[in-house]
Amino acid sequence: MQNKTFYNFIKRLLTEGKINASSLGSSIRRSDDYKTLLEGGFLETTLAVTGGGSVIVKNKQALEKYFSDKFPSELQNTFTAIANVNSLRNTKAGKRISQNVVLIRGQKHIVLNGTNVDLKKYTDTFGTFSASLNGLETDKICFVENLDSFFLAEEVIGNDYVFIHTYGGMGKSVINKVSAKEILIFPDYDFKGLHNYLLVKSIFTNTKLFIPDNYEALFSAKSRTIKTKQGREQQPSKQVLESDEKNVVKIRSDIFKHKKFLEQQALFK
Repeated sequence: MQNKTFYNFIKRLLTEGKINASSLGSSIRRSDDYKTLLEGGFLETTLAVTGGGSVIVKNKQALEKYFSDKFPSELQNTFTAIANVNSLRNTKAGKRISQNVVLIRGQKHIVLNGTNVDLKKYTDTFGTFSASLNGLETDKICFVENLDSFFLAEEVIGNDYVFIHTYGGMGKSVINKVSAKEILIFPDYDFKGLHNYLLVKSIFTNTKLFIPDNYEALFSAKSRTIKTKQGREQQPSKQVLESDEKNVVKIRSDIFKHKKFLEQQALFK
């Protein structure tokens, strides 16, 4: 047995010295690892007068060595995929540390991770520039939700913005590392896109949601069902439901009324 539940079980024992036997899950009780700890003298169980009992650390030094050998990467509260494999044999077993990888393109000079970068040169030569983001400074930033739209964004937005596509989705760890006078969000016009917009705006009040002038016509001609491949409808977050911002209300109402949404790819010819 080598998983996060067992990891937390041993970690708690090492921290507290003992735990109530009633708090042990059945998966731990039945595991060979737990039996090994009891039979090897690492742990012992005691019975209480009123019933129940406790699991007590009998040999802390030996238990610490066992813990170190079994879980070689100390996990704490966050995990990398490599640490998850080494400790839990599963890259997705715990919350990962965000690598903050972004794709960036545009025609401007930017300050990226403290270095002046001629973004135009890299965009014209390679199509995009990539970095593990520690900090980005420029006048205007546009976050683009989808990768294919990211490479065409100038056709719709123009060349005044530096375009960013975040690997793995939008998160505060990336948002908090950018600095700009103006931030524009170019999303899918669905509940997720609205949530991402409100997330960024909760951090930077100067954030705007890009909506094309012909949104109504595009929605009528090119909108698609809000249902997922599994047949379930995408659901709005609390922030989206409670927002009274005009543009959010408009898009939210269209989705509820028609059970459809407009993908950002529909804006390109």
